Amino acid sequence: MIVRLILWACGIIIIPLMFWQLNNETKFKKNIALGVTLPYVGRTHPQTVELLNRFRRILRWICLGLLVSAVVLVLLPMSTGLSLTVWLIWIDVAMVLPFIPYVKYHKKLKALKQEQGWYPEVPRTHVVNLTAAAQGEKPISPVQFLLPLVVSLAPLVWGIVKQDWLMTALFLTGPVCVLLFWALYQWAMRRRAETVDENESLTQTLTRIRRRAWRRSWVWGSWFMAGVNLAMWLSLSHPVWGLVVMLALTVLFLVLAVGLEFHLRHQQERLTAQSGQTYYVDEDEKWIWGMFYYDPNDTHLVVNNRIGMNTTVNLAKKSGRVIMGATAVLMLLMPLFGVWLMAEERAPVTLTLTDTALVAEHGWDHYEISLADVDQVQLLQEEPEGLRRIAGTAMDNVYKGRYQSDEYDKITVCMDPQEGPWLLITMDDGTVYLVGDGAEDMAGLYEQLK
Repeated sequence: MIVRLILWACGIIIIPLMFWQLNNETKFKKNIALGVTLPYVGRTHPQTVELLNRFRRILRWICLGLLVSAVVLVLLPMSTGLSLTVWLIWIDVAMVLPFIPYVKYHKKLKALKQEQGWYPEVPRTHVVNLTAAAQGEKPISPVQFLLPLVVSLAPLVWGIVKQDWLMTALFLTGPVCVLLFWALYQWAMRRRAETVDENESLTQTLTRIRRRAWRRSWVWGSWFMAGVNLAMWLSLSHPVWGLVVMLALTVLFLVLAVGLEFHLRHQQERLTAQSGQTYYVDEDEKWIWGMFYYDPNDTHLVVNNRIGMNTTVNLAKKSGRVIMGATAVLMLLMPLFGVWLMAEERAPVTLTLTDTALVAEHGWDHYEISLADVDQVQLLQEEPEGLRRIAGTAMDNVYKGRYQSDEYDKITVCMDPQEGPWLLITMDDGTVYLVGDGAEDMAGLYEQLK
């Protein structure tokens, strides 16, 4: 039940985040609301105000319905696999449903724009303010990335010294992400200027605050990944504290990232409050539904979103369509992971003794224990003290993969935890296996192995 509550808590947090973001889209920033660019006079037009208010009301009801459905689903009695399947389906629905009214009212607002003839007097062209783009950005010190890199390397060095190659591979994630964030920071500083109208001072300011937000996000992300590496390292000896630290880091980073995004949006709204009275930039024809960028004349694959600090891909390029299509397919296929887990739950653990080996199997996993290399066999009526998962599966009816206990740093496990006894097998090279299928003849199997 605790795992299910944590799972749904992580999903439910999506709803307020999406509500805040989409509700924020109704506030004009850089002359844009719901993905539609309007002149200054169009912002306070009665029909514009009414359309935005209707979208807000529908958005509130949809988000409330999603929250109620989540509470109902989390209280229903379900297995881990079924619960995960339902959760993943709910996640897909929750990420798509609020955008249906967004697209609807985007089209209505765009139709109103066309009806009223709200277009800039100059041709709508791709505008790049070269003066602002040429403004030099003082680079931050590489030490701001070097320090989290050094911190993230400590667990990796430990894994190499211990020759624990599984954990070494996991600890490699932190340094790789820090280096990736440094590269993304270098790339972000080269993005084009934030041109809204003919006011060059405004363009420079908007460009500067977006780049400042990018700098902070990449540095904070580097420290977050360094902290995650340390939390994983801590969890090897203190699993509860490791989990607590990781959850605390995740919440802190989420709060900082969301706060940074909305602070930038607020600044964009405030700085462009008087824009659009004469000349202004209108690139609506390049944004499908105000969300998807499509410009065959743009050679860039990755472009800035018009609002906030995010980026997107150019769907006019084949690679952009591949990326977007792969993302959509991945979202649709996510529930299949829950279906696979349901099959894992139903699959029994089996032990088979041959002339040369004891074979433990569950689903697709196969563990072959050579009898010639067995040093010691113990029959356990209770699980080893402090048995905890490091990498693998931990469900009601099966434990498998890499585990750890108070006595052993490494245990390869394939067992049904619901009913003992279990066999603890130590090999000549020090490798330890914990196996058991819940069968009544485990004692007989133990005698044969002895």
